[in-house]
Amino acid sequence: MQIRTVFATTAALCFAAGTTFANDGAEKTFKVVGTWGNLSSWQNVEQPFWADSLPAATNGKIGGDAIPITEAGLKGTEVMRLLSLGVFEVAHGLGSYVASENPAIEGADLSSIATDFTTMRAVVDAYRPTMDELFRNTYGATIVALHPWPASMIYCRDEISGISDLEGRKVRVHSATLGDFVEGAGGVTVTLPFAEVVPALEKGVADCAITDPVSAFKASWHEVINHVFALPVGYSITFTAVNAKLWDGLDAETRETMQAAFDDMVNDGWTLAESEQEMGVGCLTGTVDECTLGTPGDAVLHRPSEDDTAARQTILDDFVLARWADRCGADCVNAWNATAGQASGLVAPAPGG
Repeated sequence: MQIRTVFATTAALCFAAGTTFANDGAEKTFKVVGTWGNLSSWQNVEQPFWADSLPAATNGKIGGDAIPITEAGLKGTEVMRLLSLGVFEVAHGLGSYVASENPAIEGADLSSIATDFTTMRAVVDAYRPTMDELFRNTYGATIVALHPWPASMIYCRDEISGISDLEGRKVRVHSATLGDFVEGAGGVTVTLPFAEVVPALEKGVADCAITDPVSAFKASWHEVINHVFALPVGYSITFTAVNAKLWDGLDAETRETMQAAFDDMVNDGWTLAESEQEMGVGCLTGTVDECTLGTPGDAVLHRPSEDDTAARQTILDDFVLARWADRCGADCVNAWNATAGQASGLVAPAPGG
């Protein structure tokens, strides 16, 4: 209880002190925590939704006091616990950051289950009802939106021209499922907060790191990495969760109006992620005519070969799906196979199989 109180008090103080985006004339103003304030999801999806889109959709009746985790002094792993405690009413976050509390949450974004946005969206849409049930049972929250970031790729100081080059290298990951992929390729996983990646690469604590190319560029990874391996290994699916008791207590018309606004936000998120992906790669490598994100880097770009495609599938089958099945259990696997599995054309094995 003491730890929970510290979390709640700290976050509440940070929320009060930080920069928020409020709609002071609203009949209902939600307490909202978002993702990283210096990255695209907050800047182009989350913050504009609470500051502009939702107030416009509700004629100014509903808004949000919204703050990113970077201003709240949070890492992102705590957001759903804080929502459960009532510190926040709405949380945007990465499923991979909270999946340690329920591995079934990983099912929305298992590493390498999709290589394109169309397939990934089909997976996410199929798994959304399961995600909603998971969040209601685990946190007392309901899922109102799921959208991606650009595809996560691999960035290294030394040359990486294919999956086989990961063998023996220390690779920073931000989820268990990405760790399964790296270890399946013979690498060693390193877990670090996003803000610590650049110094870790500089000092050799990590040889490589995984994130999406836009986030990598905005965090100045191009100043410490020399090679980009553009192999999609995940999509950092981001949830928007609302306190279920609060959501269920809204009248039907308000819920429908808000859900329609969230649906528009989701569409914007998918469109943005896909449109930004190649720009991020181009900015990191200097291979785009005009980098709209800043001064381009000069990392060497490597595209996956046919051998990499085959190796990726083997790692997916033998490590990613198998290890996740063991973490998640039989009921979880059955639910995934009937939803996300069908959408992706994959079958997760029985635990221990």
